[in-house]
Amino acid sequence: MDPRHGKMRMNVEGDRLSSLPDDLIHKILAFLPIKDAIETSVLSSRWRFIWTSMPYLNLSSEDFYTLPKFSKFVTHVLSRRNNLTEVYSLKLTFRGKASQVFVKRILNYAFSHNVQQLNVVWLDVNSNMTFPLSLFSSKSLNSLTMQIVKRNHLMETCLTSISELPTLTTLDLHSVTLCDDEDDKCSGIFSKCANLKNLTLRDFATESDGLSIFHPRLANLTLENDNFVKVVNVVAPQLENLTIRYCYAEHVISSPHLASFLYEGYHPLNLSTDGFHSLEKADVGISCLQGTNAHPIVCLLQHLRSAKFLTLNLETVETLSSSLDLNLHQPSPFVNLKSLKIYPLTTYSWNPASKKVAISTELKSYLLDGSPGATFTMVLREEIEARKLIAKLGVLLEKEKDNTKTSSACVERGEAPVESHKPKTEKKLKIGGNVAQIKGYWEDLGVQIEQRNKTRLTMSLVK
Repeated sequence: MDPRHGKMRMNVEGDRLSSLPDDLIHKILAFLPIKDAIETSVLSSRWRFIWTSMPYLNLSSEDFYTLPKFSKFVTHVLSRRNNLTEVYSLKLTFRGKASQVFVKRILNYAFSHNVQQLNVVWLDVNSNMTFPLSLFSSKSLNSLTMQIVKRNHLMETCLTSISELPTLTTLDLHSVTLCDDEDDKCSGIFSKCANLKNLTLRDFATESDGLSIFHPRLANLTLENDNFVKVVNVVAPQLENLTIRYCYAEHVISSPHLASFLYEGYHPLNLSTDGFHSLEKADVGISCLQGTNAHPIVCLLQHLRSAKFLTLNLETVETLSSSLDLNLHQPSPFVNLKSLKIYPLTTYSWNPASKKVAISTELKSYLLDGSPGATFTMVLREEIEARKLIAKLGVLLEKEKDNTKTSSACVERGEAPVESHKPKTEKKLKIGGNVAQIKGYWEDLGVQIEQRNKTRLTMSLVK
C-alpha cells in the first residue's frame, strides 16, 4: 500500500470542516468578525472565496486602530463581496458620529441587499448626539436592535424621525432618549412600524415627562428602566405579554387580552388598568420591602385578580402578613386561581417575625378563599439552604468516592497509592478533615430540616 495514500486519507478525514456545505460554514464564520472570516481565505482554494458569499456580516471599528482604517476596510469588503448574495443579518459596532460616511455606506449596502436582522452598537458616546432613525429605510428589515454605550451616564442620545419600516416586527432599544418632532409623548416613533409585534425598551428616557405607546398589533412589550419617566401610557389591544422591570413610572395599561404579566422591582408598581380579563400568568417580585406601605401591594394584586397562575415572592408575603393596619377581611378577588406559588428572592430576611410565621391566616384567606381548588406551593429559605448543603455534601462524597476508587485500583495493580510518599499522618488529617466537613454539613442539614418542620407545623396551625 502506498504510504502517501494513507497520509492523504488522514488529511482529508482531518479536515472535515472543509467538506461542510457553504451555508454551514457561513453560519460558523458568522460568530467571527468579518476581518477574521476573510483571513480564512488563505487556508486553501476551498476557502478562498467563501467569505464573499456570507449572508452574515459582523463589522466592528473596534478591530482597527483608527476609523479611517476601518472605513477603508469596509470599502474593501463591500466591493469584493458577491453582489448577488443577500445580507440576512448585519451587526455594526462603531464609534463617532452616526452621520459618518462609512456608517451610511454600510447601512445603505445592507438595505439594498434585503437585510432582515440589524444589530447596531454605538460605542463610547461622549456628548449629546442624535441618531436619525431615518437612516433605517428598508422594506425587508424585520428585526432591529440598537444599543448606545455612553461614556457619561448623563449624556443623551436621541432617536428621532423613524422611517416607514413596513416589515419590522421586533424592535429592541437600549439606553436611548426617545423623542418625536410631531408628538411630545413619542408615540409616533412606534406607530410608523405598522407590523411591530415585539418591543423592548431598556434604560430609556424621554424629552418630556411621559411615554405613550399606541399600537394595534403589539403582542410583547418589555420595559426596563431606572431613569425618570413620570407616566407610561400603553394602548395595545393585542398585547399578550407584558414585562416591567425596575420602571417606577405610573403605568396606565389598556390591554384587554393580556395573558402574561411579570413585574420585578424594588418597590410596588403604580399600575392603572381597565382590567386584565384574560390574564393567565402573573409573577410579582418586589425585592426591597423594609418599611414599605402594604396598601400599594394590595392595589397591584387587585389588578391581577383574573390570574390563573400567580407567583409572589416571600418578601412580599411577609410584608403583607406583618402589616398591622391592613384590612384583608374583604372577599378574595382571585376567583380563577389554579395555582399559587411563593418563593424567596433572598435566603435572609430583614423581618425577624418571618422566622415564626411566613403567611398570616388573613392573607392566606385573601389569596386562596376565592379558589378553594387552587394548589398552594411555598418554598422557604430553609429549604433553599438545605438544597445548597446537599449539593456541597454531594461534591465531597464524590471526591471521597474517587479517592477510594484510585486507591483500590492501585492496590489491584500492585502499585503504591499516588499519595503514598506523603506521611500517613498527613493523609489521615486530609481524610479526617473531609469527614469532619461532611459531618458538619449533615448537622447543618439536620438543623435546616428541623427548622422547616417547625415552620410547616406553624403553617398547619395557621390553616
